[in-house]
Amino acid sequence: MQYGLTRTNIRSFNQASSLLFESLQFRSLTGPSALNGIVSSTITPSITYNTIDNPINSTRGKSYYYSLAFSGLGGNVKSITNVFDMKYFHPVTKHRNVIGTHFTVAYISSYGTTTSTCPTTLITYPPCTPQIVPNEVPPFSRLYMGGESDIRGFDVRSISPVTFIPERTAQTISYHDPTSGGAVRSFQVPVLTYVATLPGGDLQGFGNLEYRIPIVGPVTAGFFADAGTDGILRRNALQLNPSGFQNLTSAFPSATKLGGLAQQLAIAPGTNFRLRGSAGIEFVVQLPIVQAPFRIYYAYNVHRLHDQLIARPPFIEPSEKLSLQNAFNSLDPTIYPLQIKPQLDFIQNNPGRLNYFEPKTTFRFTVSRTF
Repeated sequence: MQYGLTRTNIRSFNQASSLLFESLQFRSLTGPSALNGIVSSTITPSITYNTIDNPINSTRGKSYYYSLAFSGLGGNVKSITNVFDMKYFHPVTKHRNVIGTHFTVAYISSYGTTTSTCPTTLITYPPCTPQIVPNEVPPFSRLYMGGESDIRGFDVRSISPVTFIPERTAQTISYHDPTSGGAVRSFQVPVLTYVATLPGGDLQGFGNLEYRIPIVGPVTAGFFADAGTDGILRRNALQLNPSGFQNLTSAFPSATKLGGLAQQLAIAPGTNFRLRGSAGIEFVVQLPIVQAPFRIYYAYNVHRLHDQLIARPPFIEPSEKLSLQNAFNSLDPTIYPLQIKPQLDFIQNNPGRLNYFEPKTTFRFTVSRTF
């Protein structure tokens, strides 16, 4: 039995991360999905059965592990995390070589409800009203895969479903004003755009198979095959917080019907529970002084995602376009159709894109064992 108490303050370093943490509905302590003062009080009972002879250079035995982490004994995070892990090692070829297998499955979910709060420094129309919303798992606690601990050949925490979060932006439009000798003037138009982000999954499972061959002294070679998947089982967990969604609908009233705006975020096709797999060879050196396994490995990614994911087209409110057209027609009828409209069309016909190109091969040095 373990107990942990953590207080988390989040600082994001790029636009996609900021939108993920600030927009998703996961709690409302000091504001919509606030990034500071996230307190998690967690108790974790677990049970283990283990007969493996060596934790690093295993040659025989098996182990079973199950834990149930319960967050909500105080704090403002309410979630339940289940993890099951299994390992098995069997000696072959006169007990010289070893076949090892490993399997892990994890699932995280939330429970309970919270009354949302409204921003105190922003006046919205219609006025924001507190709502009772279901608690959701904090974005930083969701499940990601990739790396030496699960599927070799992929970058650490790079395996996740993809979603596109709506964001209000302002695009600059420039034009030559014929009424003032062709002077260049500009103005800004509010645009609803969609930014790609990796929200992580709530259910994942992966397995590893290795054939280990001692070479000489502390040097061991091994052939491996890894496979797994990560995805979102509870799709309704990916929702915009109520006040943020209300701000978007007030700025773009037609977007819910014409622009695809919805509080429930859609998952990019082909990214949810997509199988990943790799195979390769690795060499491990067990240094006697530091007692750590140094290894280099080459992995060929058999199953990978190599595609360009396209978001929904940017949306400009039709009334905004009509207002611009009327304003410029009163100034000069040629400005809008020849200068303004082509720029608006270009914005709307160029949606956001994510180049999700996972590598075909990987050659890497690490200090660890996968299992």
